[in-house]
Formats: sequence, C-alpha cells, structure tokens
Amino acid sequence: MMIDEDAEIMRAVARYAATVTVPILRDCAPDKVDQVGTATLFDHGGRLLLVTAGHIFDEIKAEDLVIPSRNTRDVHGIGPYHLFRPDNPDIDLAIVELRHPPSIERARASWTVLDVARTSTASDEGWFVLTGYPSVKSRHVGGLLGSTLLCLHSWRLSDTPAGAQQPVYPDLDLFFRFEEQGEVLTGEIDAVPHLGGCSGGAIWEYREPTDMLFWTVEQCLRFVGVQSSFNRSSKYFRAKSWTYLRSCMEKLIEQYPDA
Repeated sequence: MMIDEDAEIMRAVARYAATVTVPILRDCAPDKVDQVGTATLFDHGGRLLLVTAGHIFDEIKAEDLVIPSRNTRDVHGIGPYHLFRPDNPDIDLAIVELRHPPSIERARASWTVLDVARTSTASDEGWFVLTGYPSVKSRHVGGLLGSTLLCLHSWRLSDTPAGAQQPVYPDLDLFFRFEEQGEVLTGEIDAVPHLGGCSGGAIWEYREPTDMLFWTVEQCLRFVGVQSSFNRSSKYFRAKSWTYLRSCMEKLIEQYPDA
C-alpha cells in the first residue's frame, strides 16, 4: 500500500520526467507526425546529444526525426546531424548529435538537458522508474499528436528472466519487473499500458543522498539506462546500461572530433 510520502515523491518524479523525457516523432506527411520512440537529451562538452534505442533506426531515417517544441506547433526536422550506433547490434543504443543551430536552440528551450553528473551505474537493489510515451496513449487531433507520459515504477530482477532473448551480457543488460497492473497516485490499481513507443526511454534510479540538506527530486534521480525491449508474458522489461552509453558518447566524439 502506497503511503502519502511515496505518492508525493512519485508526483515529483512525474513532474520532473515531463521536462526531460522527449517523444521522438517522425515527419510522415505534410503537417502530420507519428511517434516512434522516446529519448533523452544530453550535453556532452557543449554538444547536444539525443539518446535513444538503436533499433528505432532499423526502420526510419534520422533525417526524418522531429523533436517537439514547447513554443510552436510547426513541424521542424532536426537538420544536419551525426548518428552513432555500435557495431555490435546487441548494444541496442543510438546517439543522434544535433548539428543544426536552430534545432539545437529549439531543443534546449523546450526540454531539460542532462549532463553526465546526473548518471550512474544501476544498483542491484533500489527504486527504479522507466519514463516514456506508450504509443497506445497517442492521439492525433488534426495534424497534432498528443500522448501521455508513463512513469513506471519497478525494481531490478536478480536473475535473467526465462525466455529472455540471447545473448545476455551481465554488464550490459538490466532486467526489471513489468507487472500488468500497478498502483497509481490515487492508491488505486490500474492496468499498465503496452510499452510500445517507450523504446529509448530513460531508466532512473531514485536515491536520497546521505548529505542532502534540502530535498529536491533532481538530487535523488540518476539516469542508469535506456529501455530497449519488454516481454509482457514473462513480466519484464529490458534496458542497456549507462556504462555502455557513456562509451558510445566517447566513440561519437572520437569519430566526429571537429564538431
């Protein structure tokens, strides 16, 4: 049973997540877009990086991406970019570096951008949250697209779930419990939506620092991974560890050093 303090923390997490969790859209027709996944923006040495799941780009081109803006309904493509995907397809990560100044300006004005100080390696035990935009919650109204942010609270599984797609790498793959129903902020039990559209969403770990004098949710959340897949029948979702994402960032910088 959720206590009042837990509910208030969950509300604070949801408010913060709404500023940092970016729906990835695809420009598919004049004045119309479709959602294809979820992402997070990072600043790395002054360069703006959009972090998501690699398999999103198996079916779409990065040049068709649209990052929603809070201050306009106009659809803007991302313009020039660098795309990095690991050579190993099991590392289901992708980084799109924005290179177009107007796109960079719009993205920074619309979303909270993280730096690496807000990241960590996931603990074996703890309170974790997946944030993303389930496609089943998306609705078109004219040429506009709206969705509902999901903040799915969970915990790590100590063992690899039965039926998990192989290969599984202990230092890369994180597995979390995925129940069909969960307790919501009202204390009621509600159905958890299908996670399609949440690919690329951030996995956060909630930790309260021991030296904290004044509580803020930003101090307590650490980005620990990127959601890559899920299995509803086996009751888990899977993520790729921040450690590998950090390595991908460094490789992108090495590949495109003159940015």
